[in-house]
Amino acid sequence: MKTARHIFRRGFTLVELMTAMAITGMLVLVIMQLTNEGIDLWRAVREDVSTSTRSRVALQTISRDFESFQMRAGDNKYQWLFAKADESVSGTPKGLSVPKSAQCVFFACAPDRNPSVSSSTSLRGNYRDARAHNRETQGDVNAIGYRLMYRDQILNIPGADANDPTTYPLFSLYRQVVSPRSSFERLLGKDNLEAAYVPFEQDDEKNFLCENILEFNVSFSISYSDEQANAEDGRVFYTVETVPVIASNKDSNKIEVFGDRIEAGGRTYRNARIDSAMISITVLTEEGVALVNQIRQGRRRAPKPAEFFARYTRSFSRVVAMPKPL
Repeated sequence: MKTARHIFRRGFTLVELMTAMAITGMLVLVIMQLTNEGIDLWRAVREDVSTSTRSRVALQTISRDFESFQMRAGDNKYQWLFAKADESVSGTPKGLSVPKSAQCVFFACAPDRNPSVSSSTSLRGNYRDARAHNRETQGDVNAIGYRLMYRDQILNIPGADANDPTTYPLFSLYRQVVSPRSSFERLLGKDNLEAAYVPFEQDDEKNFLCENILEFNVSFSISYSDEQANAEDGRVFYTVETVPVIASNKDSNKIEVFGDRIEAGGRTYRNARIDSAMISITVLTEEGVALVNQIRQGRRRAPKPAEFFARYTRSFSRVVAMPKPL
């Protein structure tokens, strides 16, 4: 006689299901947290790479120009360099305090001075005129001007006029290289380079160099002969002072280099020369750019300046040795 075997199958209890769901939920939360941390880390690395790239482009270009600085020292009273606080940076978003920025104009042998390879539309459109211009070039010294602007460089609209939400003004650094011919005919040998450069300022906005630069500052190390400290045996002692265009307390100093003197911070230095220049820039991150645009459109309130600079900017600097004057 065969005996029937009954097989009983036992299912999950409610307690076991709830326990499993709780463990699964905790695992999901941990995975989501790790994913968010990974995304934040990737975003931070991307921001650092982006700002580092922009800083490298700007600092390398400025350093190269300062390293080829040209002047003739002696009895001449010509002006070879001027740097001052630029008051033309306007149209910034309401509620966002933007510090002063420096404007600097000086003479140098720019490696990209050849107009035949210039990015200028007029020269690119007529190569023969550019070559003729080269043949008539007098010397190889250029006037170079740096300044910071807040504008939409794509549409060529200043930030103050960019009320259209389709525009996107940015803080950008502009670099103008005046041709050797124009530098020779209109700028070299002037006792007031600042006044002579004014007609060229209207072309600064056409010479975009690098975007997302929020601050631009230069500090010059000036060495001068201290007559009171000179020894009786004829030895000359030099004193070195560093004068920034924009000081840490946001005060500004005007720096002018002449053939026979240097005027900086309201003081005149005789028997002086510039030994080095420290270039400082503050780069705005992409997240900071988006925030500035939202503030400009009135969609967000501006944060406190200290909070904004700590979170959305990176600062970089480089010291450049200046060549000795001829």
